[in-house]
Amino acid sequence: MTEVSSSETRLSWILFAAAILLLVVWGFAIATWGYGAIIIPALALTATSLISLVFVTRG
Repeated sequence: MTEVSSSETRLSWILFAAAILLLVVWGFAIATWGYGAIIIPALALTATSLISLVFVTRG
């Protein structure tokens, strides 16, 4: 079994806190602006996914 160093544990907590903070901010945006706060990230993710698929298939 591998040992987990304190820096890896700290990094995982920072990433977890950042993910929770992102979800809370997104929740506040949905509460403030409504449907637009749901659609804009979906549209951005669609464009990002399309571009990444093009780069992957080009080799």
